[in-house]
Amino acid sequence: MYKKILLQIQCLTVVVLVLFSFVGSAFGVGEVPEIMAPSAILTEVQRGQILYAKNPNEKLHVSSANKIMTGLIALEKMQNQLDTKVTVSKKAVSVEGSVLNLEVGGKYPIEDLIYSVLLGSANDSANVLAEHIGGDEKGFVELMNKKARELEMEDTYFTNPTGLYDEEQYTTAYDLAILIRYAISKSNIFDEIFSTKARPWVDGTQILINSNELFWSYDGVDGGKTGYNEKHRQTAITTATRNGQRMICIVLDSPEESLYDDSVKLLDYGFLNYRTGILVSLGQPLKKVSVGDKSIDLVSIGDYYYTYPAGENYIKDIEFKVADNLTPPVLKSDVLGIAKYILEDGTIIEVSLHPAVDVYSSVGWFESLLNQVKEYRDIAILLCILLVVEIIIILNHIVKLIKRLFFKINNKSGSN
Repeated sequence: MYKKILLQIQCLTVVVLVLFSFVGSAFGVGEVPEIMAPSAILTEVQRGQILYAKNPNEKLHVSSANKIMTGLIALEKMQNQLDTKVTVSKKAVSVEGSVLNLEVGGKYPIEDLIYSVLLGSANDSANVLAEHIGGDEKGFVELMNKKARELEMEDTYFTNPTGLYDEEQYTTAYDLAILIRYAISKSNIFDEIFSTKARPWVDGTQILINSNELFWSYDGVDGGKTGYNEKHRQTAITTATRNGQRMICIVLDSPEESLYDDSVKLLDYGFLNYRTGILVSLGQPLKKVSVGDKSIDLVSIGDYYYTYPAGENYIKDIEFKVADNLTPPVLKSDVLGIAKYILEDGTIIEVSLHPAVDVYSSVGWFESLLNQVKEYRDIAILLCILLVVEIIIILNHIVKLIKRLFFKINNKSGSN
């Protein structure tokens, strides 16, 4: 009896979810969630489209940003030396906050130190990495800010690798989303560490556990990091994937009691209301052009995806830029133009335009050769000069060879 009732409840739950999804698809985006955090952002990973934002450009002190940047730089600079052991200095361990109590003079593998920074927020590990890679903390911070500029994190400035409070350093939800998207997309090792729930510390004395509780409570979570400088203003960074969609949820300066509730609200909002699909398909004709006396299609040579609100087209405009006065020959590998898709959220997706078929010149080979000679007159003259010089050298060799033969013949005749 109990099992039968449980089965009925499960079936009813599935039906409700399906109906909810259908209603969302039929009538567009659902109600935007209200959250307690003063700043937050929800983006999708593939293109970085923003699905939700609340004060995304507000400059805040976010310790997790320092830890993530420290881990990323360590991976990029030491990617082929992760098993290298680094010696711990006394200065590195003279730090407050979350620490692993590393032994001065002890040697630890770089990979394990990175894990301890990203999973355990270990400040002493962050300092050890900074000294090894940057020469000292100042040198490493310069690398952090240089990387931020490369990623166009325009509202970010670091002063230390640990994230310990400093009134001069800051970042934003928007910049942090850029950093996370870059890190998980460009570095498989970072993504692997970021998605790790727990890992034994190198000496076996403890277990590093990811502090993001959504790993154990929200379906599809595949990455996370939390942190805070003040207990009543906390950060939760979460990535989750469902039905091929991966999203980045960032909640900043949140009260402790609403940190995960806000994160769940945003992730639910994204998965229920947005879909990822094909914007342009491989081989899809996008525009006709004339090449000489022929009309051909310009097509995409790949699939292009985008994220859109369920039930909406979401394409605001399409602009084409195609080369003028196209003449054969043109090949399918040639880029003859760009189709620029502008979405309602301001996202711009550029699609390269290629001829659907190869188009060759109808001019005869001799006339085509003459045209080539005219077009590259200087090169043709140089080639002719080189050819004449080569012919003279060959003729000179032939003349010398003939003289030698006559000389040998005359010698034989004289001896007889």
